Amino acid sequence: MELSPAPIRSLPGLAAGIRQTDRFALPVSVASIFEKTSLVPVYQVADGSVEREISAAAETIGVVADKLRRLVGAYGEWHHFDAPAYFDLFPEQTALLLHISERVSTVHVTFYADLLLPTFRRAERIWAEEFFPAYQAARPFTNAREHPSVYREHFLEMDQPKLLTYWERLWAVVAGARKILSDDIGFLASSGGSDERTRWQASWPQHPAAGLDARLLPALETVPTVTLTMIFPMPIHRQSGRMRRLRRMWERRGRNYP
Repeated sequence: MELSPAPIRSLPGLAAGIRQTDRFALPVSVASIFEKTSLVPVYQVADGSVEREISAAAETIGVVADKLRRLVGAYGEWHHFDAPAYFDLFPEQTALLLHISERVSTVHVTFYADLLLPTFRRAERIWAEEFFPAYQAARPFTNAREHPSVYREHFLEMDQPKLLTYWERLWAVVAGARKILSDDIGFLASSGGSDERTRWQASWPQHPAAGLDARLLPALETVPTVTLTMIFPMPIHRQSGRMRRLRRMWERRGRNYP
């Protein structure tokens, strides 16, 4: 049994986790940690019917996309960028929702907006806290007729259908929100679905865990997400080694033009 997977904060990540339910130690639910602290109202996505959650999700994600767009100009105004203050989040929420990486001359920001969706958090929590341990108890799934098990029967009749219900609702919510946002320039400019799917490609096994419903095993390229990304130039005064690079450039020019 391998170590727990990377934190699951998106629908592609959850798809990868489900696919590898037979390969990890008991995971810790990211949603359970995330929900220990309440979000400010602007990030709270209304629960209820699928249609209501889709509408609320699209509105909230539009707000986040706008914050990311404005971050391009605001980032350089901070001596040390304070992500919790800018995004109006508690530090523990920021650690789960955001990943900020400063490169030599660019800043890469990822906002895991799937985690804002109530249906995503329920599905992730059910996978980690109910489905996963039930699957371990139900194994093995090969030669099942020769090794009957009440745990396997319970998994197939109760635990897997429960996760599948939330999985199909989650897929509908994410796809529906993306459809509403398809005309939103801010969302289109920051949509990070391709990057997030690529991130999980390396841990996407060709052969998924045995005994799983095919509906829980989509092709990675088809899995939707509202993960957002933004890449923008590092403010010049923040670029590490800027003066050193300028000095080398001046020296080269001096040699070329005596």
